[in-house]
Amino acid sequence: MSDPTVTVVIGAYNAMPYLTRCIESVVEQSLGTYELECLAVDDGSTDGTGKELDRFAAKHPDTVRVIHQPNSGGPSGPRNVALGLARGRYVFFLDADDYLGPDALRRMIDMAERNSSDVTLGKYVGINCTVPRSMFEANQEVVDLATSRVWYALTPHKLFRRSFLDEHRLRFDEDVYIGEDRIFVTKAYLLASAISVVADEDCYFKVKRDDQGNITSNYRDLMERFEVARRLMTAITAYSEPGPVRDAALLRHFRGGLLDSFSWRFPLMEESDRLKAMGIAKEQLDAFYTPELDAQMTAWLRLFAHCAQHGLQQELIDIIDFRTEASRKRQPPYGTVVENGRAYAVYPYFRDEKAGIPDSCYDITDELQQNDRLDAVEWHEARRRGVLRLRGYGYIEHVDTRKPATELVLRLRNDGREVRVPTRRTALPALTPEQGHAFDHRLSGFTADIDITRAMDGAPLPTGIWDVYLNVLTQGLSTRRRFGARKAADLAPARGGRSGRLAVKPYYTQGYSNLSLDVTAAAQEKPKGSKQGGRGGLTGLGRRIGKRGLRKIKRLSRLSGAARPSGRGAAPRG
Repeated sequence: MSDPTVTVVIGAYNAMPYLTRCIESVVEQSLGTYELECLAVDDGSTDGTGKELDRFAAKHPDTVRVIHQPNSGGPSGPRNVALGLARGRYVFFLDADDYLGPDALRRMIDMAERNSSDVTLGKYVGINCTVPRSMFEANQEVVDLATSRVWYALTPHKLFRRSFLDEHRLRFDEDVYIGEDRIFVTKAYLLASAISVVADEDCYFKVKRDDQGNITSNYRDLMERFEVARRLMTAITAYSEPGPVRDAALLRHFRGGLLDSFSWRFPLMEESDRLKAMGIAKEQLDAFYTPELDAQMTAWLRLFAHCAQHGLQQELIDIIDFRTEASRKRQPPYGTVVENGRAYAVYPYFRDEKAGIPDSCYDITDELQQNDRLDAVEWHEARRRGVLRLRGYGYIEHVDTRKPATELVLRLRNDGREVRVPTRRTALPALTPEQGHAFDHRLSGFTADIDITRAMDGAPLPTGIWDVYLNVLTQGLSTRRRFGARKAADLAPARGGRSGRLAVKPYYTQGYSNLSLDVTAAAQEKPKGSKQGGRGGLTGLGRRIGKRGLRKIKRLSRLSGAARPSGRGAAPRG
């Protein structure tokens, strides 16, 4: 019997009733069971998981193999056992709570074969949970690790070339129970000759269990996260050279491994553990944290980094408690000070001379978000021309709206030309703290009239698709983003119209639902009463002398006895 194309590895511990759908999704793959094997490891289950696995093995003896073992305490042991027994050219790791799309393995294998990929990601879908999405916007034959978003998909639910794993002796760390997958996948990324992404097929369905039984839901030991962060940094420097790829890996793990471990749990740790955690963080920060990485952090994480490096334990605790309390009360996490075109979050110890934390740690300018809404898209006739009127609001979150200078920007899709459309300010009702707003945005409303015949410096807009953006400017700060995705609940259907020789049709883009304008040459309409042959039924001489002149000629003709036709083609009466 020839070896299968792919081995699906399932580590199962008390996974009922989710396990049934999981294995069904494997044996029903469009790839065909003759090309795959399923290695399922029962890790000492007590809920009938073992019996369900045996039932599938009896039903599919050529496909499903079951290994029963005492409980290992984590997912690494079962995965490594299965890896040692796998026969497929590829290995795919599937959690017993989750399931595969019907064409998942075939699509990922086709991608891997085409590009000789060592690692292939298939699109994730969340069932009652969120999953990474940014790396699945489009298929990627071979990703660029220096810029790719695959760094934000570090779970092991991927297709790996088995010879690649064996060559580099890649296995899961069995003494780590939280974050072991991050270490494994980070090493694989850095060692892989090619990584590919299948984005146009729903491949992996991640399920949140009703009983919160997924292993990662049991957050048992914060100190273990710091230990995992240490191992990750060691792996990154061992498997990469200085440069953009290493920087991308370090950025990912400083953001989502080391610094974000200073969560609300940190103040609850024993004093000795807090000192140890800060020591681990300081060691990694001193060795690898650069100004370039610091500039890409949020203010929240920059504060953590500064406090850890400078031994400011009480300050760190106070900052964490401050944000935790604001979150508990559903209040904005900080006030804001705006000076010289920069915005600063007023967290504890801001400009406290004794603490000595620099303003740069509190700088939130580059992380400010724009909040906007489209309230109306209407066609208005005015002085024989029409204008497309947009109404809505836009403001910068966490910043009071003062002397706003909001403007619409129209960008021609095919060549990037831009047209700026001024707006008129309209007042909004106050957004109260009870609605989650502690800032004054009453001046953020606007109305804009787009005259398609004069919008381009007094000239008509060129025909084509114009995407609509909204610029928001206040207190020397500015933001911009595509406009229209967020809409008023009572927004009427968008209406366009015709002005001069142009017509405009507003519409919302597929997927993102942003506003765009389709500007076309208007069809030439005939005036009312028009008949074939000319205006008002007059032709030739009649058009030149008009209806009144024609009636006079007819009257004179009757008086002179001139012949009058009795019908089409009739001869004159003599």
